[in-house]
Amino acid sequence: MNDQTPRKNELPPTKASGNHLYTKLQVHFGGDVQDIVLKSEKEPTCNELGQVLQEVFRIPLAEQLVYFRGQRLHHNNSSAGNRPLTRYGIFSGNTIILVGKRGLL
Repeated sequence: MNDQTPRKNELPPTKASGNHLYTKLQVHFGGDVQDIVLKSEKEPTCNELGQVLQEVFRIPLAEQLVYFRGQRLHHNNSSAGNRPLTRYGIFSGNTIILVGKRGLL
């Protein structure tokens, strides 16, 4: 491989469009890999991530275990739920791992 090959630019933390911010995350669940987009008026929070994961993967919020860089994200805790994802170092383009049992939603 040539060292002169231009590198791709990293994605910005969030992409602003009008009054909304879009944060794109790659989610690994079992053998499944999907991209999700969080749309919010301010920085996306842990609760918003949990809600989107519940809608897309049909896993109840209480059953979700979310991992980022080997650390568990405690988004089910009411005090941690309103924290922005950036506080945990989660930005657009990052990969998270979801563990849980699908429910009947």
